[in-house]
Amino acid sequence: MRRRHLLLGLALPFARPARAQDLPRTIRIVVPFAAGASSDTVARIVTAKLADVLGVTLVVENRAGAGGLLAAQMVARAAPDGATLLWGGGTAITHAVMGRDPGYDVLRDFTPIATIVENPALLAVRTAAPWQDHQALFAAARSAPAGGLRYGSGGVGTPAHMAAAAMLKALGLEGTHVPYRGANQATLAVETGEVDFAFAISNIVIPRLRHGTVRVLLSTAARRISALPEVPTLKETVPDGPVIVSGASLVGPAGMPPAVVARLHAAVNKLVTEDTALREALTREGGDITLAASPAAYAADWPEEVARLRRLVQVSGARVE
Repeated sequence: MRRRHLLLGLALPFARPARAQDLPRTIRIVVPFAAGASSDTVARIVTAKLADVLGVTLVVENRAGAGGLLAAQMVARAAPDGATLLWGGGTAITHAVMGRDPGYDVLRDFTPIATIVENPALLAVRTAAPWQDHQALFAAARSAPAGGLRYGSGGVGTPAHMAAAAMLKALGLEGTHVPYRGANQATLAVETGEVDFAFAISNIVIPRLRHGTVRVLLSTAARRISALPEVPTLKETVPDGPVIVSGASLVGPAGMPPAVVARLHAAVNKLVTEDTALREALTREGGDITLAASPAAYAADWPEEVARLRRLVQVSGARVE
C-alpha cells in the first residue's frame, strides 16, 4: 500500500461536564481518514450526540495516512484507559490481512467495544456512460482492449478495491486499477470519465446518484438495500460474489477496564436506539444499523471477519507486499 504523508486533521471537541467517574474526562476518537471523508462525517455526527449521553468531552482527531493504518497503529499502542479510541474496527482488520505486518496483532491488541452502522459499496458509472446495467458493463469489459476497463477505488486494499478485483476475477475479466486518496476522489473520477467505474461506499455514491451525476449498477450488500431496491447485489449476479461492507464502530486498545468498555457500549446502543433522527441519518444513504448485543458479542465476530477478509484477499488478489 502506498505510504502517504500523515494528515493531522482538525481536532473537534464536544465538551460536556464530566459526570461518569468510570470514564476519562476527555476521550479522543481517532478517525482513520481526512476531515470531510464520509467516515469522518458520520463519526462527527455520532460523536457530538454521544458526548451528551456520556457526559464527558469527546475530541475527534483525523489521523490519515497509509489507508488508515497509522490510526490503527496509534490506537493499538495507546494506553488502555479508554482515552483513545479508533473509529472503525474494519480498518484494523483489513490491514492485518493484506500481506504486510501492520505492527500489531489484530486479535490481541484491540478491544472491540460497539458497532453502529454498516454501508455497502456501490458500483457507479457516470450518467453519460452507455451501460444501463451490469450486464452491459460486463460485456464492455469483455470486449475492451488489453488491460480492460479502468476502475477506481479509495486505495489499494480497501474494500472497494477488493470488491472490484474479486468481481473481475470471478468473471474472468481484466481491469486496470487506479487507486485514489479516498472514495470521494474515486467517485469524482467516475463523474469526470477518468475511470470507467468504481466501487465506493453508499453514503458517498447515493447523493451523487440523486444529483444525477452517476448511475448505480450493483451493490456489495448481503441483500438489496431499501434505498435502492432495484439495484442487484454482487452476490446475486457474480459467481461467489462477495459481501463487502464498511462499518462504523468503536474499538480501543487491548486491556481496557471492563467498566469503561461496558459504559461506552451501553451509551452507543442507547443513543442509536433512542435517537430516531440519528437512525434516519445513518440509514438514509444505504446504511444498515448493526448494534452488537455486547462488547463480547462484537469481539466474537473478529476471528470470523479476519478469516473472511483473508479469503477475499486471496480471491481478489488485492494484496500489498
